[in-house]
Amino acid sequence: MSPGLASVDDFSHNQFRYIEDPFPFYALMRERSPARLSGTIFGGTWLMFRYADCVRLMQDERLSNARSAVPLRFLPPEQREEFADMLDIYGRWLAFHDGTEHTRNRRQANRGYVPFTDAYLEPRIQALVDRLLDRLDPTGFDLISEFAFPLPAMVIADVLGVPVEAHADLNRWTDDIAHLFGSTSVSVEHLRRTRESTRQLADFLASEDNARRSRAEGGLLHQLREIEVRGHRFSERDVVAQAALLLFAGVASIRYLIGNSVHALDAVSPADRELLLHPGTARPAVEELLRVCTPVSFVGRVAAEDFEYTASDGTAVPLREGQPLLLYVASANRDPEVFERPDELVLDRPLPNRHLTFGVGRHLCFGDPLVRQTTRIALSSLYRRWPGLHVPPQEANWNNNLGFHGFTSLRVTGEAPEHRR
Repeated sequence: MSPGLASVDDFSHNQFRYIEDPFPFYALMRERSPARLSGTIFGGTWLMFRYADCVRLMQDERLSNARSAVPLRFLPPEQREEFADMLDIYGRWLAFHDGTEHTRNRRQANRGYVPFTDAYLEPRIQALVDRLLDRLDPTGFDLISEFAFPLPAMVIADVLGVPVEAHADLNRWTDDIAHLFGSTSVSVEHLRRTRESTRQLADFLASEDNARRSRAEGGLLHQLREIEVRGHRFSERDVVAQAALLLFAGVASIRYLIGNSVHALDAVSPADRELLLHPGTARPAVEELLRVCTPVSFVGRVAAEDFEYTASDGTAVPLREGQPLLLYVASANRDPEVFERPDELVLDRPLPNRHLTFGVGRHLCFGDPLVRQTTRIALSSLYRRWPGLHVPPQEANWNNNLGFHGFTSLRVTGEAPEHRR
């Protein structure tokens, strides 16, 4: 049942009815309440649903990315001290920096990533994809647990120069962090578990064994330690933080994008799926999957000062310093004011595809090239190996928060429906 405006005040990222199918809700909000104040989310948060507002606010210098502590706003100040070490790591993420600090750290991280060109990564990602696909039973397998779940952690571990065999731990640690930032309601118990996962992830990335391994392999973890730009070097804690950010952001994004994409591609013709198999058509197809199958539903900001913003429908949005905003890119990506046939998967949609999946402006997602490349290789390999790949009827198993939107399980078969007995 589609929610009405009367029920909007109970909207949260942790209610199944919104997780299962948020798009009717997004459409309702774009049309009738594109700028909405939630009194329940983080103690008072503005929710924005239209493309025009999301684009403008992502680039508004009166808003800040320093939002690492937003999920802890429900705690009294004295209790937040328990999580100070965890917040110290998150606060070092370049994604949560502003102004000159962001520019400096983004430049530093970009320089470290220079050796990891598409040409360098292509065979390495392909080898990991093939390694996983070779183990699968084409008569039926769980796409998520057996492929989309391990693959991103393995790819990013390989980029960092740490053991790909650690993918299970990397998934467990980063899933706890993703639940924290993808939810609008978390328990103190989950915060404590996330603090421990964050500590274990940081210890793993800072270990001497992984430092030696990354140095020997020329991995990104080593590059981040060694690169100096304009006299600036990352501290050891900054190195660990940026590596943790890449894992947190990339693992969940790629995993859910692969699952969402295969689910959506099940409804298109085999001829359309073949667009993923050819270099000239794969790029537009992947961009369209990023638009329709958006794995990260929103971009967050906090007001750096008191000001009033006028939304696209004329709504006055009074913001006070420190107040959060959630910009729903998954809604903006289906805004009919910007996209023709907005709810349809049009794999040959002309470029540039103006989706907001990775944000816009100076805070464009750092890991977006790796997400695009890994997804393209994964999907093209799946459909090249099994052109009849099919999603049989089943009960949907969704992740437990809307922020990171996707399946935790998705049974598929490599045989086309007409060929199955």
